[in-house]
Amino acid sequence: MRWLILLLLFGLVGAVAKNGCYVREFYGIGYTVHDPTERHKEMLAWLIHNAEHCKTTDYVLMWNNLPDWAGTADTVILRSKIIYGYKDALDREKK
Repeated sequence: MRWLILLLLFGLVGAVAKNGCYVREFYGIGYTVHDPTERHKEMLAWLIHNAEHCKTTDYVLMWNNLPDWAGTADTVILRSKIIYGYKDALDREKK
């Protein structure tokens, strides 16, 4: 019984602790949220919350695939967030 509780506890810690840029979550929004307005809001929120964890390669991947992933929710706001995130990631990688 103790092992089961311990296993569940470690599972919850792993599910809550997040310190990475998982681009699959970003494009998952594009494939699961069908309302363009809601998709835009969720993609923007994802970029705001995960920007500091992403690398330049992650931003290039997002930039190149944004028309497919966002569809009609692809806006100047999302594009500018990706550009600024890329520049910040470039500065972090130079240090």
